[in-house]
Amino acid sequence: MENFVKPQFFSFLREEAAAAVQRYSPHHKFMAHSGFGNQFAESTSSSADDVQDPEVSDSESSVVGSVHEERSSGLMRIDEGDKIYGIISNKFLSGLGCFGLSTEITAIHKETCSSFIKQAKLQSFLIFSKAVEKNCGGNANVKYAWFGASKDEINNIFSHGFSHPSNNGAYSQAICLSPDDNSHDCLQTAVPDKNGVRHLLLCRVILGKTEVVHPGSGQCHPSSEEYDTGVDNLSSPRKYIVWSTHMNSYVFPEFMVSFRVSSHAKESQRNAVPVQNPKSPWITFPALISALSKFLPPQTVKLITKYHNDHKGRKITRRDLIQQVRKLAGDELLTAIIKSCKNKQSKGSTGNSSSTSSINFEQRDGRCCACQKSC
Repeated sequence: MENFVKPQFFSFLREEAAAAVQRYSPHHKFMAHSGFGNQFAESTSSSADDVQDPEVSDSESSVVGSVHEERSSGLMRIDEGDKIYGIISNKFLSGLGCFGLSTEITAIHKETCSSFIKQAKLQSFLIFSKAVEKNCGGNANVKYAWFGASKDEINNIFSHGFSHPSNNGAYSQAICLSPDDNSHDCLQTAVPDKNGVRHLLLCRVILGKTEVVHPGSGQCHPSSEEYDTGVDNLSSPRKYIVWSTHMNSYVFPEFMVSFRVSSHAKESQRNAVPVQNPKSPWITFPALISALSKFLPPQTVKLITKYHNDHKGRKITRRDLIQQVRKLAGDELLTAIIKSCKNKQSKGSTGNSSSTSSINFEQRDGRCCACQKSC
């Protein structure tokens, strides 16, 4: 036991942390993992020589140009003329799809890691990245991802870290982030403040080796030591799932984007799925839930039923209901069930008896959904 409290031991830890910072600064390896990391790297290389304090060079060297430091929060406001501002704003707006045209960015801030505690958090993140890299054969699979929350919650995250898993029901033991090209999926969780301004975090995330995690499964940790985090789809994920046990080790909040969505865009979003008699194949919702129960885990079916009841109680919109069902069941399964029901109805109308047919599917994460006009 004595060996673990000798001064040499703590010196070793400090040396390892300092070495990790030097090896994995933002303008080197981490930025290369992001979809727009190379653009970050180009914009940060010119600023590395301007930083004098080696203890904070990792956190400050990726911001150039004119910045306004907000000492009370530990954030720096990035000037609109800065190259990084342009890179982040373009990525954010393009990820909103059609809503990007009706969205105004009011500010972009960056974490400065100005305190010793925040420097320690950054060094911890870098050391975990190195450990995952070794376990995964040389690739920690670090990505940039969006996380939406209220301004108060975001302030708490910058100050104290993530305090609880995402409150989305589908993944109750994890926090869910959206890939850097899909900021749209975070709009609902970005709660407007009293001035109508919303906020998203742009975080560095250590994914390591990922596995598919089904919503509502109740899974609370990796299924085996082989995996580090989860996704909703291996080939084209729309959710990065980081377990609550790792959320403050594998996620480093680096930027905050503040923005307003015009009232016209919000009205369009509410009315995106008009209430009308469906012309495409359709199925009643109780029948859909009954069919889904044959293919999905009971917890997922229970969650879908809850969203349906919330819609009937006017707690969520019809559009929100459809989005949640698509996320939980997957478009391909929904399409197969609705088409199968349509075929049965056609046979019944011609006098043919319709036996119960099985629905086979390989992938449940398609892009098209016949359910759009039928719920």
